[in-house]
Amino acid sequence: MILFGLFLLVLSSLLGVYMYALFYKPHYKISDHLSFTVTLAAGQVTSFVIAIILYLVFPMDFTIICTVNLWVGIVIGAQFSSVLSKQLAVAGFFNGGMAAVMGTMVGVIAFDPTLCGLPESTLSLQNTGMAVGIFGLLLLCATTLLVRYSLIKK
Repeated sequence: MILFGLFLLVLSSLLGVYMYALFYKPHYKISDHLSFTVTLAAGQVTSFVIAIILYLVFPMDFTIICTVNLWVGIVIGAQFSSVLSKQLAVAGFFNGGMAAVMGTMVGVIAFDPTLCGLPESTLSLQNTGMAVGIFGLLLLCATTLLVRYSLIKK
């Protein structure tokens, strides 16, 4: 499970770096509204997925992993948002942090669904973690394709 989680973490990080590199292409001329939407979506989804996978790989003390995920999400959100405009950095800061906290909560619920009143899973803990990790990776892949499509020059 740990090895698979690390594989998902590396793959998700590479997709995030690829999306980040897409914004540096000089031939993209996009409006402020589109740049706001695209950078926040990319930063939020990347923060969300990486926070889920980090919790699934390192299920240590909740306070420690939540703090680590929060800072990772803040850095990711601010980095994505500050590429196109410095005014977006504040929005990316808050949205990346919020997405990381949400990702941590999804990871917690994947481990113990009874925390929010859901019935216990009939799947083992490893199968549930793998399913949530794969779902996050698919979400990140879909977001990467949408970001790439939205940046194509028409």
